[in-house]
Amino acid sequence: MAAMNPFEIFGLKPQFRIDKQKLDEKYFEIQKKVHPDRFASASDTEKRVAQQWATLINDAFQKLSDPIQRGKALCALRGHLIDEDSSGSISEEFLLEQLERREAISDAKDSGNTAELEVLKKAIEKEKGELLNEVVDAFDVKSDVSLAAEDLKKVMFLNRQLLDFE
Repeated sequence: MAAMNPFEIFGLKPQFRIDKQKLDEKYFEIQKKVHPDRFASASDTEKRVAQQWATLINDAFQKLSDPIQRGKALCALRGHLIDEDSSGSISEEFLLEQLERREAISDAKDSGNTAELEVLKKAIEKEKGELLNEVVDAFDVKSDVSLAAEDLKKVMFLNRQLLDFE
């Protein structure tokens, strides 16, 4: 059971672009079958197994619903683990751009310039969207897991940067 990857659990092709509606439908279909409430009068062993399946299904659903987690799962399936604590494969140019943007965010916060903060936030969200499209292309078209991982790490970096706005 635990050896199944999230894509197998839902009968989906292991690719980055997924049909969210199909995922939702499969999730509810499978969850109905294994939900612990259906096993209220079952043996303790059956209840425990149902709980384990429900947990596995929920975890798989969360992974596939989140683009970063889905990308990390695909990388792992293809033998390329992502080290979140290292910027190793991210270009120096990208990192310098982000450093400059962080300074701009800090300056806008210090001066109370909410209009500038909104512009910066929208720019990050736009860049994140463009990078996610590149991740789709790298995984699903080019089958280049290294490129996908590099772009995915950039998306993760931008996600952390978006936390500066909270």
